[in-house]
Amino acid sequence: MAEASLTLFNKARQSLVEARSIDEVKAVRDKAEALRLYMKQAGESLQMQNDIAEIKLRAERRAGEILGDMEKNEGGRPNQNQSHDVTSFAPPTLSDLGLSKMQSHRWQTIAAMPEDAFEAHIAKTKARNEELTTASVLRLAKDLVREEARQEMVDRGAQEVAVTGSYQVIYGDLTRAMADIAPQSIDAIITDPPYPREYLSLYGELAQGAARVLRLGGSMLVMVGQSYLPDILALMTPHVRYHWTVAYLTPGGQSAQLWQRRVNTFWKPVLWFVNGEYDGQWIGDVARSDVNDNDKRYHGWGQSESGMADLIERCTKPGDVILDPFCGAGTTGVAAIALGRGFIGIDLDESAVKITKARLAEVRCA
Repeated sequence: MAEASLTLFNKARQSLVEARSIDEVKAVRDKAEALRLYMKQAGESLQMQNDIAEIKLRAERRAGEILGDMEKNEGGRPNQNQSHDVTSFAPPTLSDLGLSKMQSHRWQTIAAMPEDAFEAHIAKTKARNEELTTASVLRLAKDLVREEARQEMVDRGAQEVAVTGSYQVIYGDLTRAMADIAPQSIDAIITDPPYPREYLSLYGELAQGAARVLRLGGSMLVMVGQSYLPDILALMTPHVRYHWTVAYLTPGGQSAQLWQRRVNTFWKPVLWFVNGEYDGQWIGDVARSDVNDNDKRYHGWGQSESGMADLIERCTKPGDVILDPFCGAGTTGVAAIALGRGFIGIDLDESAVKITKARLAEVRCA
């Protein structure tokens, strides 16, 4: 069986090299997938299954290359020249090719991967005796695109000065950076600190700094996870006054799964604190992100611009200065500047600070 598999593998690879049409490549791909499923049901070794899975993946990559090179379809209707003597036809639609938009997108995503990354993934997966799947290749492709975008923003942000117009971005420790901000100079603090238990002490440091920099009557909105709410309140309320909890909805497939608590959560608490007596306007206590709008391109903990904009519009007014002491890749700042607010961001991650500067520069120039 192993010798037959190797012969098939070599023949299939050669067929893919010579293939010039989607039909040819699909035939190889479909046969490989059928054989892989048969081998899995028959209990053949994972090594043999992966050899066939590799054929399937290479066929999908080749199909993506061909699709990418094809002329874009303009509707499939015949086009006549001015003399009406010659009729030409637009290229075939995906339906003509027997493909869905999803298949086309997935295969072209695989084809767009750098060859060295594609080959390294196959080699590493097989060497580790792990299952080789299309899904794993697509995850890698997505990570590579995200890292490329992130690195581009880091490089661009390195060229930006720290203070530009209505915003300031500070690289440094939370406590020291907040100590350099003038007392009672901040109209609102809107932030999303890290949630894991090992970061709980930061909430106390945040509250201490907020009591000094936040103007009297000003608000601090702190997005938190549900797991350690009692601990967070105990750390913060000695320094700032608890006012309310805003429900921040995250509809769609962006819900978090907390395996240890057996909970799928579609909202986050936003703890609302005030320095002294609240002097702002009436607000509704339910904010929301647009459906599936979480943006993880630049930071693993990134929130959506739409959700942060909703919080900003509810709790501040144009011209207010907003501070985010855990600014990450700058989503709060992007929303703040777009809505006519001033912004100060702080982060301990130098690359995140550079990304924030680059994103804010884009908003300023828009």
